[in-house]
Amino acid sequence: MRTPQLWSRIVWALLILATALPASIAQAQSLVDATPHFSVTSLAQSDDVLSSADGSLTLTRNASPPPAYLSGFQQYGTYTSATQRFNLPTSRLALTYTADVPNGTAALLDVRGSVDGQHWLPWVTEVAPNGVVGFTTPIRYAQYRVTLMGSLGLTPTVRGLSLDTTSREATVHAASVNTYAIAPTFRVRATRQGMVGGRTANGWIIPPRARFASLPSTSSLSSRGGHEYQVRLTYQGRSVVVPVYDVGPHNTRDDYWNQVRRGFPDLPWGWPMDHAAYYQGYNGGRAAHGYVRFPTAVDVGDGAWLDDLGIVGDQAELEVTFLWLGQDPAAGPPVRDPAASEIVVDELGGDFWKSTQFGASAMGCGENHHAYWTRAIPEAQGAPMARWQPRIPVEAEYDVYVHVPICPSRTAPLTAARYLINHRDGTLEVPINQRTQTSWVHLGRYTFAEGNEGFVQLGAIGERGATVWFDKVKWVRAQ
Repeated sequence: MRTPQLWSRIVWALLILATALPASIAQAQSLVDATPHFSVTSLAQSDDVLSSADGSLTLTRNASPPPAYLSGFQQYGTYTSATQRFNLPTSRLALTYTADVPNGTAALLDVRGSVDGQHWLPWVTEVAPNGVVGFTTPIRYAQYRVTLMGSLGLTPTVRGLSLDTTSREATVHAASVNTYAIAPTFRVRATRQGMVGGRTANGWIIPPRARFASLPSTSSLSSRGGHEYQVRLTYQGRSVVVPVYDVGPHNTRDDYWNQVRRGFPDLPWGWPMDHAAYYQGYNGGRAAHGYVRFPTAVDVGDGAWLDDLGIVGDQAELEVTFLWLGQDPAAGPPVRDPAASEIVVDELGGDFWKSTQFGASAMGCGENHHAYWTRAIPEAQGAPMARWQPRIPVEAEYDVYVHVPICPSRTAPLTAARYLINHRDGTLEVPINQRTQTSWVHLGRYTFAEGNEGFVQLGAIGERGATVWFDKVKWVRAQ
């Protein structure tokens, strides 16, 4: 079995190779007139959905009750198509269908694409009839997913369903692929899901000590038994990787992990809608499923919660890494884009190191809603310490900035936080007053050699008991 670290590297190596595919977008569009357009490479997956001889889809008569996030209906079923492989890469797909939806029923159709048929982009959800999905990077594989909801003996019916290449303009766009992306990590409130014997959104029956997660968007829902979308959950130094098998708990359209959010685009990246409702009164304190009495942006199965993470109680703050979006920070320093003008090191990332367990900021505080803190001591020996040490892709002059958050703390911030900059030509210490110098603070311009010899380091040395903050550091290439 591959380890998560090795798997992460294989994924991104494949994506880098994909950018070198010889077929251009123009060539891909010539597929419109090719016959056949695609071949089937896997079997369809159906749960309580009947596929008739004419290709129409309806709920079976004895379809099961829906998962918790669709409690407004009495019956529920899903159908995921076989994987279609196209003759050439394509950048646009048209989803054709008609839907008969009686009152009290609903039908939702989603589309996703893949470069290699193994590693999938997030689902583009709720695609309208004759909608065209655009892909920034041409794909070779695609699937559609149909979710049917019924009540009182009524069922929706979907007919004439097909997914084909097209030259028409896109009406909705899939997430883009960045081969150098680092999987984002956010600290959020989480809850233990339990619900042994219950049914998840992908049709999986929850066993005792289950290892899975629920997220508040159907765009990252894995197939039953699949691992297309996984998260790394970290709690007080313990970590586990689990697949996303369910949707919820507070929302169904809150893709807060995407930089360009489809759900609640007025909220900042990484800040869940239910957190905004609870902490800031957003939307009158209500989420899709009602008033938010306690925030939770991820539900976790018992096996991961109790056995792997060792959490006592039913609620906790976790660091959640969304692994389908980039390189796993736990695999070590990520590969950086040599063409990028800016290198950002997140304190939750793989190129940040700390000597001991630090405290975390109040929920939502800090750049990207998180920062670490610790208490200063006068003696250098034994003082807590942290280092930001990226792999510099190109030797050049860089302006170095540190982010100093304004967050509540029991003691005042340190007035002389001594940042140590190790660059190509030597080492320099720059004191920063964390009480008055906040947000992005410039530490100076230095030349850094290619590789990972350069770094910024901060020790919690100074007035005893003063709060020392550790947030992001960035290197901006001088023009």
